[in-house]
Amino acid sequence: MSLLRSLQLPTGGPERYTTRRVVFAHPFTLGKPPEVYPAGSYQVESREEAFERGGYTVYVRTATMLIVSTAAGTCSRPVEGSELDDALLRDSERSGLCEPSENPDRSKAGTRTATDADS
Repeated sequence: MSLLRSLQLPTGGPERYTTRRVVFAHPFTLGKPPEVYPAGSYQVESREEAFERGGYTVYVRTATMLIVSTAAGTCSRPVEGSELDDALLRDSERSGLCEPSENPDRSKAGTRTATDADS
């Protein structure tokens, strides 16, 4: 069961839960005070609330949890979705990518290793 689904938070309409994996190529910080997390792959769970108007449905993110691996297993850390988005953007800028990647299999296109330079 999703960690967010276990939270008993009031809602105003239909909601949905999503799970995605994000990859950081560099260490990153989140929170106040800032906490440093190592580079790697992280699971992110989000809760979104549906709003309907004029025949359209819009989902607004209302909660985000970062799942962090620890020596004892995993722990979940509530984060602001916008703060996570900013951290992904900073990471992609440091990596020289145009856009942040949520694809754990993102290629290293355009980067060369020492062995590439020797050939």
